[in-house]
Amino acid sequence: MAKAYIRIWQEAEIDFIKQHLIIIGELTGDCSNCKHVGIDYHTAKTCPNCNTVFNYIASRSVTSDYGGLVKKVKAIRSDLIFIDLLDFKHITEKNKAREFFK
Repeated sequence: MAKAYIRIWQEAEIDFIKQHLIIIGELTGDCSNCKHVGIDYHTAKTCPNCNTVFNYIASRSVTSDYGGLVKKVKAIRSDLIFIDLLDFKHITEKNKAREFFK
């Protein structure tokens, strides 16, 4: 039976994800909690600046082979839950707008 990575939708606490998310680029990552940059996501379990524990990972890279990217990252960091950055940004921006108009 063939295996592949697919998106699975589940309800999640967005503030918790934001506090424990590392956003990666080609070589390094950024802490979503304190915005510290240049973190080696291959080995860093926590942010060197704010000591937040990373539970989630998202990628800035937009690629046609997104499943391949997830597979590559999961091979390095199987302890992290991979989330879609566009989904995360959409939800957080929507929440900011909601708070602004309260």
